[in-house]
This record gives sequence, structure tokens and C-alpha cells, in this order.
Amino acid sequence: MQGFAADGQDSDILQSVDEIDAIEMPRAATAISFISNQSLHTSDQPDETPSPNLTDRRPSIASYASHGDGGLISSMAVENVLPRHLSMLPGHDSESYQLLSHYLANTADCMANGSTPINPFLVQIVPLAFTSDLLLQLVLTQSAAHRAFRHRDESDAIANRHYTKALQLFRRGVTEFIEGKESNPLMLLVGALVMCFTETAKGDVNGTVFDHLSAAHSLLVKLLEQSDATVPRDLKDFVIEYYTYTATVSMISIDARFSGQLFLNFDLEQRARHLLASQYVGNLCGCWLELLLLIPCIFDLGRQWMMEDSQAPVPTADDIAMFASLQAQILRWSPYPSVTPEVHLAGLIFQQAMLAYLYMSLQGFRYTPDGMYQGLINAAATEAMVYLDELSPTVRINSGLCWPIAVVGSCLTDSEQQDSLKRRLNAMVDKFGLGNMQRTLLLLEAMWQRPVAESGPWNICQAMQQNQIWISFA
Repeated sequence: MQGFAADGQDSDILQSVDEIDAIEMPRAATAISFISNQSLHTSDQPDETPSPNLTDRRPSIASYASHGDGGLISSMAVENVLPRHLSMLPGHDSESYQLLSHYLANTADCMANGSTPINPFLVQIVPLAFTSDLLLQLVLTQSAAHRAFRHRDESDAIANRHYTKALQLFRRGVTEFIEGKESNPLMLLVGALVMCFTETAKGDVNGTVFDHLSAAHSLLVKLLEQSDATVPRDLKDFVIEYYTYTATVSMISIDARFSGQLFLNFDLEQRARHLLASQYVGNLCGCWLELLLLIPCIFDLGRQWMMEDSQAPVPTADDIAMFASLQAQILRWSPYPSVTPEVHLAGLIFQQAMLAYLYMSLQGFRYTPDGMYQGLINAAATEAMVYLDELSPTVRINSGLCWPIAVVGSCLTDSEQQDSLKRRLNAMVDKFGLGNMQRTLLLLEAMWQRPVAESGPWNICQAMQQNQIWISFA
């Protein structure tokens, strides 16, 4: 490094990870390493017994000189004294460098919505990846999947090879954990969550994300049973946010008529609510974590009504009270004053989508098409579209808006609003290159072909089954 400074060169050698393999050691530093083990002879008669290293290497050093300012010895390079190339990933080839570079420059930014200036996919995930072969492989796999979809190459051999290897390593890690060979679930938990977003990046339509989510649920429960001192607070908060966000926005893919599955149990919900005390803002949940935590409550309420044997269930007093309480909590909610304008707008979009999700849970009851009920749904969808129009489709906050876009879009019947949402999703796909954005568009186009009576977010799961598009909106 001193050699660079002495020559007056100003170079950032870590500007890009994929350039590291081509960096040569400074010549002066190489010479110094060689000199440190040799004697400098100032006599007129040279030593007749040369060092074995000198004889073998045939050095090209002709003279040595000292700079007056710092005494730094400069010389010609001594070939083969030090390795010509540096390596940050021992055992990995240049392909891995390229994937890591793509992750650092592109994938990590697309995964985070930019709500805070610190990107946890960089400051939390990357350091962990350099301590775990499993997690490093999963990061490279996520990067490969993202790059493949961005190039519209679903048969990308590199992405498929890394994906297969990642699954093998992950399954081996889970097996070792079950057998008691590994007691710390942290790496496996983070790995399961990374795999969830790998499916997001590649646009998987087979519902594989739900397998990873189930594994993450069990691992997170195990992790939280351990002492709080075992995991740094910032990392634990991010992991809780990561799981809570993925679990809540994935519940809409479950058919409430046949399943009561909840990805968020009471203990995990309470852990997430602890974050609200500090007005938590995250790169996945933005400032609307409080709204996300209402999704399981709405799901459970709607499920009870939809699973009734009778065609027109009669709501109990408890049902009416719960519905009113949920509506009041959503209407009372507002974004934190400290957030940026983009985060503020995204929060308002989520708020209107939540209202539409709650109102549409009443589909099991009789209503008149032009009555107040339909008016509430239309008002929520229209207001959400107004907020979306104010938000550029290329700003980073859009990476976390697939859930409200799907909810609102499933309620739209106006062709102009549908076209507007279609243009937005296409712009988002071009900007971020995430597969689930394109799959969200495919799903909405299928929803818009269905009868009006079969519209709305509670029928998204049916459209998924009919069109074989099983996705998470995380």
C-alpha cells in the first residue's frame, strides 16, 4: 500500500469484488518482502556464496536505493516471490467472485426497500456469509437466481447448479441440527430466510418458498429460546423483522376455506410487537410493521366466516366487535413522522390495502352490489391507486409493495386502473429484475379474467390453484 502512495497513485483496490483477482501486489512491497531475509553487501567484492533462493529464483534486482523522505526501498519486482493474485474466497473460482460482486452491487439493494440508509442485507448477511460455507453458498445462489431472471434466462446453468448445491448443503445442515451435531440454529435460520428470498428473486411458482418458511419458523422458535446474549440485538431484530414480514404477506396465498395455518404464532407476534416500542423502521417492513401484525387477525376472522357450513353465516357480537376493532386500528394508524416521503407514501398504500383486505373478508355475507359495502372497497382501492401514482415505480421502496399491489389489484374492475397497474409492474420488473413482480402481474391478469363475484384478495389463492402460480408476495 505504501508503494502505491510513494508512486503518487490513488486507487481504491476494493472498488469491485470481481476485480480483486486481477490486482497485483505493489512492486516495492514485493521487493521489501524479499529483502527482509537477505544481506545487502556494500563491499566492492561480491559474496561468492549466493543464497540458495537467489540461485533458484534468478532475481532481476539490479540495485537498491532509499528515498530521502521515508526511507522506502524501491526496486524492480522480484518475480514469483509472492503470489501474483489475492484471494478473498479460498476454494471458489472467478464465477463466485462475479456472483458476489452482483450481490453487493445489485441483489442486496433489490432485496431491501431503502427505508433506512443501512442495508441489513449487506451489514448483517454478508459478514455472516464469510463465517459460514452454507450461508455463503446461499448468498451466491440468491445472486445467481437474481442475475438469471434479470437476463430472462430461466435455464441458466450457473443459477441451476448453485441452486442445487445450496439445497444439498441446507438439507445437510438441517439434518445435522436435528441429530444434535449443530446446536446453534442462527446460520440455518438466516439460510432459510435467504432461500425464501431466492425464490422471490427467481420467480418460483411451485410454492417452494412455503417449505423454507416452515423451516424458518421452527428454527426461529429454537433461536429465541436461547439466551439473548448469543445473538447481537441488531441481528436478532432484523431476523424477527425478516421472518414476520415474509410470514404475514405470505398468508394471503393460503386458502382460508380449507386451512387455518398461521405462520406467526403468539410468541413470535409478541417478539415483533416489542420492536414497535422503539418505532422500528426496517428495510422490509418499512414503518408499517403494526399493520402487518394485523394480517393474522384478519385472516383468522375471515376464515371463521368462510368455513361456515351455511351460505349466509350470522356474525356474533364478538365478530362484530373484532371487525370494528381491526377497522379502527387500521384507520388510526399513521406513518412515523421521521420517515422519508417514499416510505410515508408506501405506508399509506399498505393502509388502504389493509382496509380492502378487511372489508373483503365479509364476502361470505349478503350485500348489494351498489351498497355502502362495495363503496368502501372501491374507495380503499381508488385511494391506494392515487398514492401509487404519486410514487415512482423505480424507487427502491417498490421492492416491498407486491402485497398491497396484489390486494388492491384484485379488487379493480376498471380497465384503465388495471392498465395503470400493469404498466407499473412492468416498470418494476425492468428496474429490479425480481421474479415475483412478474409473477404478481401474471396472477393479477388471471384475476381480471374472473367474474366480479370471484374478485378480491380472498380469492387470490383460488386463482393460484387454477393457474398453477403458487407464490409469496414477500
